[in-house]
Amino acid sequence: MNSKPKNISDALDELENFSTSKAQDLKSKLQSELHKLEDRINDLKPHLDEIKSKVQDEATKAKSKVEEQVKENPWAAIGVVGLIFFVLGVLFGSRRGD
Repeated sequence: MNSKPKNISDALDELENFSTSKAQDLKSKLQSELHKLEDRINDLKPHLDEIKSKVQDEATKAKSKVEEQVKENPWAAIGVVGLIFFVLGVLFGSRRGD
């Protein structure tokens, strides 16, 4: 698009060439950014796997601890569950009356 086109056909050809060129430039830039993003994700995967492993270990420990406490003191566990359901019943029951 450096010089003036002689007719509409030339102008359309130049516009098509220009838009094709810009589209290819944009495509290559997007592909480059996509590769960078994929590299960053791949760099993060080991860290995320490590965090996942730690969370699973902590959840397993917490589950074991709760199970142990329930086995040692089942009536306290029943009382806690009953209290939770009582509070939920009061909360939902009071909304029903409104």
